[in-house]
Amino acid sequence: MTASSAPTSAAAVANAFLDLQNADPEKGKFPPIDQMKLYKLVYYAQAWWLAHTGSPLFEEDIKAWPWGPVVSDLYGHFRSAGRHPIQEQRATIVTKTGANWLDYTYSEPPPPAPEIMDFLKQIWEIHKPFSGVALSNATHARGEPWTIVKDLHSDDLSSKPLIPLDVIRDVFRAKIIDAKPN
Repeated sequence: MTASSAPTSAAAVANAFLDLQNADPEKGKFPPIDQMKLYKLVYYAQAWWLAHTGSPLFEEDIKAWPWGPVVSDLYGHFRSAGRHPIQEQRATIVTKTGANWLDYTYSEPPPPAPEIMDFLKQIWEIHKPFSGVALSNATHARGEPWTIVKDLHSDDLSSKPLIPLDVIRDVFRAKIIDAKPN
Protein backbone atom coordinates (compact mmCIF):
# COMPACT_ATOMS: atom_id res chain seq x y z
CA MET A 1 0.00 0.00 0.00
CA THR A 2 1.38 3.44 -0.82
CA ALA A 3 1.19 6.57 1.27
CA SER A 4 -1.15 8.18 -1.25
CA SER A 5 -3.67 5.32 -1.00
CA ALA A 6 -4.81 6.27 2.50
CA PRO A 7 -6.29 9.68 3.31
CA THR A 8 -4.26 10.25 6.50
CA SER A 9 -1.64 8.72 8.79
CA ALA A 10 -1.86 6.91 12.11
CA ALA A 11 0.18 9.77 13.61
CA ALA A 12 -2.40 12.33 12.44
CA VAL A 13 -5.24 10.20 13.83
CA ALA A 14 -3.48 9.85 17.20
CA ASN A 15 -2.86 13.60 17.41
CA ALA A 16 -6.47 14.28 16.43
CA PHE A 17 -7.73 12.17 19.35
CA LEU A 18 -5.42 14.05 21.73
CA ASP A 19 -6.78 17.34 20.35
CA LEU A 20 -10.38 16.13 20.65
CA GLN A 21 -9.80 15.21 24.29
CA ASN A 22 -8.20 18.58 25.05
CA ALA A 23 -11.07 20.48 23.39
CA ASP A 24 -13.82 18.39 24.95
CA PRO A 25 -15.95 20.50 27.34
CA GLU A 26 -16.50 17.35 29.43
CA LYS A 27 -12.76 16.75 29.86
CA GLY A 28 -12.17 15.44 33.34
CA LYS A 29 -15.45 13.49 33.40
CA PHE A 30 -13.98 10.52 31.51
CA PRO A 31 -10.74 8.56 31.73
CA PRO A 32 -7.89 10.54 30.14
CA ILE A 33 -6.00 9.24 27.14
CA ASP A 34 -3.07 7.07 28.15
CA GLN A 35 -1.06 4.87 25.79
CA MET A 36 -3.50 1.97 25.85
CA LYS A 37 -6.54 4.16 25.25
CA LEU A 38 -4.82 6.01 22.41
CA TYR A 39 -3.73 2.85 20.64
CA LYS A 40 -7.24 1.42 20.86
CA LEU A 41 -8.87 4.66 19.66
CA VAL A 42 -6.60 4.61 16.60
CA TYR A 43 -7.45 0.94 16.04
CA TYR A 44 -11.19 1.55 16.30
CA ALA A 45 -10.92 4.49 13.89
CA GLN A 46 -9.23 2.24 11.33
CA ALA A 47 -11.71 -0.59 11.95
CA TRP A 48 -14.87 1.49 11.55
CA TRP A 49 -13.45 3.40 8.57
CA LEU A 50 -12.66 0.09 6.86
CA ALA A 51 -16.13 -1.23 7.65
CA HIS A 52 -17.84 1.83 6.16
CA THR A 53 -15.57 2.60 3.19
CA GLY A 54 -13.77 -0.66 2.41
CA SER A 55 -10.45 1.17 2.27
CA PRO A 56 -7.91 1.99 5.00
CA LEU A 57 -7.91 5.28 6.89
CA PHE A 58 -4.12 5.08 7.27
CA GLU A 59 -1.42 2.85 5.82
CA GLU A 60 0.45 1.78 8.96
CA ASP A 61 0.03 -1.83 10.05
CA ILE A 62 -1.90 -2.85 13.13
CA LYS A 63 -0.23 -5.62 15.11
CA ALA A 64 -1.56 -8.05 17.70
CA TRP A 65 0.34 -7.09 20.84
CA PRO A 66 -0.37 -8.94 24.12
CA TRP A 67 -2.67 -6.14 25.36
CA GLY A 68 -4.52 -5.71 22.09
CA PRO A 69 -4.16 -4.07 18.69
CA VAL A 70 -1.36 -1.49 18.35
CA VAL A 71 0.11 0.55 15.50
CA SER A 72 3.76 -0.15 16.31
CA ASP A 73 4.90 3.14 14.76
CA LEU A 74 3.00 5.04 17.48
CA TYR A 75 4.62 3.21 20.38
CA GLY A 76 7.89 5.13 20.09
CA HIS A 77 6.09 8.45 20.29
CA PHE A 78 4.16 7.71 23.47
CA ARG A 79 5.99 5.00 25.44
CA SER A 80 7.56 7.58 27.76
CA ALA A 81 4.09 8.35 29.14
CA GLY A 82 4.02 4.88 30.69
CA ARG A 83 0.63 4.29 32.29
CA HIS A 84 0.06 7.98 32.86
CA PRO A 85 -2.14 10.30 30.80
CA ILE A 86 -0.43 11.57 27.67
CA GLN A 87 0.34 15.23 28.25
CA GLU A 88 2.74 16.92 25.85
CA GLN A 89 3.73 14.15 23.46
CA ARG A 90 2.72 14.34 19.81
CA ALA A 91 3.18 11.80 17.06
CA THR A 92 5.45 12.84 14.21
CA ILE A 93 6.23 11.62 10.74
CA VAL A 94 9.59 11.26 9.01
CA THR A 95 10.03 13.05 5.69
CA LYS A 96 12.89 12.59 3.23
CA THR A 97 14.26 16.07 2.43
CA GLY A 98 17.19 15.37 0.11
CA ALA A 99 19.37 12.82 -1.64
CA ASN A 100 21.73 12.17 1.28
CA TRP A 101 20.89 9.24 3.53
CA LEU A 102 20.73 11.65 6.49
CA ASP A 103 18.35 14.06 4.78
CA TYR A 104 15.24 13.50 6.89
CA THR A 105 13.14 15.67 9.14
CA TYR A 106 10.64 14.86 11.84
CA SER A 107 7.50 16.93 11.84
CA GLU A 108 3.96 16.79 13.06
CA PRO A 109 1.68 15.46 10.32
CA PRO A 110 -1.02 17.70 8.89
CA PRO A 111 -4.36 17.24 10.61
CA PRO A 112 -6.91 14.97 8.94
CA ALA A 113 -9.32 16.52 6.43
CA PRO A 114 -12.59 17.93 7.85
CA GLU A 115 -14.69 14.90 6.81
CA ILE A 116 -12.21 12.59 8.55
CA MET A 117 -12.26 14.81 11.64
CA ASP A 118 -16.06 14.54 11.69
CA PHE A 119 -15.69 10.76 11.60
CA LEU A 120 -13.02 10.81 14.37
CA LYS A 121 -15.31 12.98 16.52
CA GLN A 122 -17.94 10.24 16.30
CA ILE A 123 -15.39 7.59 17.31
CA TRP A 124 -14.28 9.85 20.18
CA GLU A 125 -17.82 10.43 21.46
CA ILE A 126 -18.54 6.69 21.52
CA HIS A 127 -15.26 5.61 23.13
CA LYS A 128 -14.27 8.49 25.44
CA PRO A 129 -16.13 7.12 28.50
CA PHE A 130 -13.91 4.02 28.52
CA SER A 131 -10.46 3.50 29.97
CA GLY A 132 -7.65 2.01 27.94
CA VAL A 133 -8.04 -1.24 29.86
CA ALA A 134 -11.77 -1.40 29.07
CA LEU A 135 -11.12 -0.74 25.38
CA SER A 136 -8.35 -3.35 25.39
CA ASN A 137 -10.66 -5.89 27.02
CA ALA A 138 -13.24 -5.24 24.29
CA THR A 139 -10.65 -6.10 21.62
CA HIS A 140 -10.12 -9.46 23.36
CA ALA A 141 -13.73 -10.64 22.96
CA ARG A 142 -14.44 -13.80 21.02
CA GLY A 143 -14.60 -13.15 17.28
CA GLU A 144 -12.69 -9.87 17.39
CA PRO A 145 -9.76 -9.46 14.94
CA TRP A 146 -7.16 -9.50 17.74
CA THR A 147 -8.58 -12.76 19.11
CA ILE A 148 -8.71 -14.33 15.65
CA VAL A 149 -4.99 -13.57 15.13
CA LYS A 150 -4.13 -14.70 18.67
CA ASP A 151 -5.88 -18.01 18.08
CA LEU A 152 -4.05 -18.48 14.75
CA HIS A 153 -0.75 -18.00 16.60
CA SER A 154 -1.67 -20.47 19.37
CA ASP A 155 -1.85 -17.68 21.95
CA ASP A 156 1.82 -16.72 21.32
CA LEU A 157 1.89 -13.03 20.46
CA SER A 158 5.59 -12.54 21.19
CA SER A 159 6.20 -11.85 17.48
CA LYS A 160 3.43 -9.21 17.47
CA PRO A 161 1.81 -10.56 14.28
CA LEU A 162 -0.03 -8.43 11.77
CA ILE A 163 -3.81 -8.15 12.02
CA PRO A 164 -4.85 -8.24 8.34
CA LEU A 165 -7.00 -5.36 7.17
CA ASP A 166 -9.47 -7.69 5.50
CA VAL A 167 -10.08 -9.45 8.82
CA ILE A 168 -10.67 -6.12 10.58
CA ARG A 169 -12.94 -4.92 7.76
CA ASP A 170 -15.00 -8.12 7.65
CA VAL A 171 -15.51 -8.33 11.43
CA PHE A 172 -16.58 -4.70 11.67
CA ARG A 173 -18.79 -4.86 8.56
CA ALA A 174 -20.60 -7.78 10.19
CA LYS A 175 -21.25 -5.54 13.21
CA ILE A 176 -22.91 -2.98 10.94
CA ILE A 177 -25.05 -5.65 9.29
CA ASP A 178 -26.00 -7.16 12.67
CA ALA A 179 -27.02 -3.72 13.96
CA LYS A 180 -29.41 -3.01 11.08
CA PRO A 181 -33.08 -3.57 11.89
CA ASN A 182 -34.77 -6.37 9.97
